[in-house]
Amino acid sequence: MKNTSSRLPLVVGLGWLATAAIAFCIGRIGAPTVPVATGDDPTRPIAAKAGGASGAADFSLPPGERGQFAMGEGTGSMTVERLTNGQPLEKWVKNLMSQQDDILRMNGLLRLLDAVRDPEDLKTALGAINLRGGRGPGFGSRFTEYSMILEKWTQLDPKGAIGYVNAKGREEKWIGTSAVMQTWTRTDAAGAIAFAQAAAKEKEKDKDESQGNQGGPGGSQPGFTSSPISIVISQLARTDLDRALGVAATETFDRRSRTVETIAGELVSQRGLDGARTALDGMAAGSLRDGLTSQLAGKFAEKDAPSAAAWAFALPEGEAKSRALAETIGEWAKKDAVAAGAFMAKLPATAEADRSRETYATAVAGTDPKGALAWATTITDKDRQQRAVESVVRTWAKQDAPAAKEWIAQSPLADEVKARMQAPSRGGFNSRGR
Repeated sequence: MKNTSSRLPLVVGLGWLATAAIAFCIGRIGAPTVPVATGDDPTRPIAAKAGGASGAADFSLPPGERGQFAMGEGTGSMTVERLTNGQPLEKWVKNLMSQQDDILRMNGLLRLLDAVRDPEDLKTALGAINLRGGRGPGFGSRFTEYSMILEKWTQLDPKGAIGYVNAKGREEKWIGTSAVMQTWTRTDAAGAIAFAQAAAKEKEKDKDESQGNQGGPGGSQPGFTSSPISIVISQLARTDLDRALGVAATETFDRRSRTVETIAGELVSQRGLDGARTALDGMAAGSLRDGLTSQLAGKFAEKDAPSAAAWAFALPEGEAKSRALAETIGEWAKKDAVAAGAFMAKLPATAEADRSRETYATAVAGTDPKGALAWATTITDKDRQQRAVESVVRTWAKQDAPAAKEWIAQSPLADEVKARMQAPSRGGFNSRGR
């Protein structure tokens, strides 16, 4: 308790400092542009006053830095030339990005974005940014600045902005595509949708057959893989859910789709569980409905597991039902394993119910390993059964290695399976059990 108390002033102080920094940046965004002073220090901006209140902030910089980032003289609209004091834009941006002071750097960037009217200037600015920053303390990544410049470019010329990022490397393209398509969707949803749908069709047309299907929008493994259409749908889901559902209904998704996961989350957040279920029930059959069925099943079970299980069991036969039922059983088993087991006992011994049996066995392995093994051995698919049995035994071994080893020795498993399960590298049989 003493430790925590002694740190409280420091935590509070840091919180006030962060709040002040954010308020300072916000103040700079809305502050009027002012000419520089013409007194002893011509490079130092003076604070404008309106109605007695102080306007633009006065940066206390070393003399060299004041000269680099002070505005040129003159009145009227801000221009790039005035902002840079006649320096080449590329040099000015490089100098700005090298600053360790985050507030100074962000203030300069906001001024630049306010001044730029020509996308070519933004292209120059992007080319001057080292995305990995410099070396040493205070020189962090510059992906925030990179994204903000692309957002401004998108406001001026979305097709030019997306064309720029499409020519970049893997990571820059991934981050840039996200920034451009999110901004485009907010400012011109119809244009963003049309572009994204055309890009998706073109990609499908040109796709190398040897690579196989990558899982549809948002379906690939996490990493630098988001497609324009997945970004558009995800952004729309936050601001215009019905429109997002309409666009998504024209696409194909697989079970790994993060886009469907986003839609499911927005459905529950915006309409509640009952509203989400109503929306789901009204959807036409297809990959979107199948994906949402699986995603929403667990959320339904969190509220009322018995009703969710009954709902899942009544779904049309198929993969979506199998996954939804497993999701509800898994959630139910966390809260009431006995009741979930009683429901499981009523399920027919079919391949469709195998996933639920595996999920249940895995869920109760930590509290009832022998019971979990009994369920695992009822799985009809032999490969799935073996995976479930091995998973349960390894969980058991972490709690009671001798008992787990004894069960393995007496089990009807093949010798090679027994040997694999007892290998230290696979099963954790390293004397840490009881």
